[in-house]
Amino acid sequence: MVRGGNKNMVGELAELFKMEGVKGFFKGNGANCLKVAPTRGVQFFAFETFKLKLVQWKRASMGLEDNADIVLNPIERLVAGGFAGMIASSMVYPIEVVKTMLTMYPGKYAGIGAAFRGVLTEVGPKGLYAGLGPTLIAMFPYVGVEFMIYETSKLAIEKFLGDRREAGGGSGNEELVAVSLPIIVSLGLGALAGAAAQTSAHPLDVVRKRLQIQGINGNPVLYKNTIDCITGVASKEGMGALYKGLGPACVATIPGTGIAYITYEFMKKFFELSSV
Repeated sequence: MVRGGNKNMVGELAELFKMEGVKGFFKGNGANCLKVAPTRGVQFFAFETFKLKLVQWKRASMGLEDNADIVLNPIERLVAGGFAGMIASSMVYPIEVVKTMLTMYPGKYAGIGAAFRGVLTEVGPKGLYAGLGPTLIAMFPYVGVEFMIYETSKLAIEKFLGDRREAGGGSGNEELVAVSLPIIVSLGLGALAGAAAQTSAHPLDVVRKRLQIQGINGNPVLYKNTIDCITGVASKEGMGALYKGLGPACVATIPGTGIAYITYEFMKKFFELSSV
């Protein structure tokens, strides 16, 4: 994905295991964990904040009371999620660069601190933000699509279960139905949302990593900016190169995203929080 080549996922995994053993599969995982926790926290917080602002704006523009029910459509959820993703990524981006260095050049850096200092030494402070442009562009559809698919699907299932409960002579209280949504359903919806989001933004993820490694460890500087990188990769390696690594990326994304949404729903229930 980053350095090119024609090996498939199994071939890459076999070569990695041969060269580095099991520990090679976890290169950069410390930096990844250090990045994921604040990223997800900021994403969920910003998403809920943007949704609330949208609801308040819609009430004001429609002349409704402050407690009037407002339902956001999928596009509005996509926009809220997109901006939430951009904000979160901009806050933790240097850690993303460090993670890429640890993954790409195993053995060169002793740890997160050494990789951080290495980037500063080789290319200066700007190296910690190499590829930020395509990352922010990618984060809008990536996180936006993820949140949109998850919440739209979740609300549709809750409505379906609520209608069945009412038809069966239940209380018809959809709030109770929403809280009792099975964990496996939240896991599945999160996995589906993660796979769709990864697919939609993967080309820009490839571009981001190509830009990150320029000028480091002897790599030549081939591309001036995001557009130059996209056109360069497509012309030299074909459009398919922009989707290299999509399979393993989805394999890595699906369980993580599913678990993230299970945790999200659990914490909302634990703190008795509600979403708009």
